[in-house]
Amino acid sequence: MKNDISTVLVIGFLVLFNGACESNKQAETHHHHHPDSSVQTALPGPVADLEKEVLAVHDSLMDRMGALMQLQEDVSLKVQKNAGKEQERGWQIIRELKETDDRMTDWMHQYKGDTLQQLDEKNGLAYLRSQQLKVTSLSQRMRNKMADAEKYLKE
Repeated sequence: MKNDISTVLVIGFLVLFNGACESNKQAETHHHHHPDSSVQTALPGPVADLEKEVLAVHDSLMDRMGALMQLQEDVSLKVQKNAGKEQERGWQIIRELKETDDRMTDWMHQYKGDTLQQLDEKNGLAYLRSQQLKVTSLSQRMRNKMADAEKYLKE
């Protein structure tokens, strides 16, 4: 009887552990789920042209995400070696890099390119102009925060 209970507990633990690992893999895989810029979601014309511009900015941001993550790691290593105001500044830079990453993820989740075909040209262009402002602002923020981190690392 004791062996049966032990066996059930071990199997239960393995099932829970495996489920947690699979869930973690899915979370890692989908952390930066982003619009597929190779798929045109709008009908040809001005809406499709503007969508290409918006997604080009998105793609340039995605190209820099690895560098942003590396900067977070590098700043974190330097922070551990510093004290006082330098350490405090480093923690602030890490928070800002993380917030930039979070904003990118938020933008990707709220972008609704698949609905462009349902909108008329006027509304499609208005939607994409608002998205262009958001993603361009995000691009500028990313450049600034990465430059701050690089400067901190050189000091």
